[in-house]
Amino acid sequence: MDHGERSSSGPSRFERFCQVLDHPAFRRMAPGKQLLYLQLLRWSQGNGKELVEASRLELCAWTGLAVETIKKYLPQLIADGLVTRVRESTPINPAGYEVHWMPAQVPAQTDPTAISYYVDQLTTQERAEAKRIKVLLTREERSHIQSTVSESLRTLGIPWNYELIKKLITWYHLTHSPYRDELEGNHPDWFTTP
Repeated sequence: MDHGERSSSGPSRFERFCQVLDHPAFRRMAPGKQLLYLQLLRWSQGNGKELVEASRLELCAWTGLAVETIKKYLPQLIADGLVTRVRESTPINPAGYEVHWMPAQVPAQTDPTAISYYVDQLTTQERAEAKRIKVLLTREERSHIQSTVSESLRTLGIPWNYELIKKLITWYHLTHSPYRDELEGNHPDWFTTP
């Protein structure tokens, strides 16, 4: 299959790489860790393989990273569940690694676009509950929530958008109150981590 071709079972490899680049967990990684992970993806999934066989020196050559950087970040990728060492190195054979894609989606609770969609789907009763919670908050609490939401958007690189901020604040009210249990009961699929 061509790298850009979409299979009937899901997105193309190119689309998967784009999803990795946009993933908040990837964006929080140190640059050396990002590069190592992308190169491992390239040499495995990018070539249609499940296994990468490489010594640390080969990893250095492929990535342009220093051996100390490989030593630092490879164990972190393994701890994150993005890489699995399936075979230890021997004097004859290099170590074998399985490289895994990051989840294609971010859990709904942290994805502003998904949250906006979910707020649009709230029932009349759920909207009324969000308004009731808002009225009970002090001015300081409301201000704190608004700045928390604005800062989160800035951190994710999302431009300031008044309508989106209002929806995120509504979501914050509902999910940081005792009403969260009822909301989760009404919409269990919104809270399921892929």
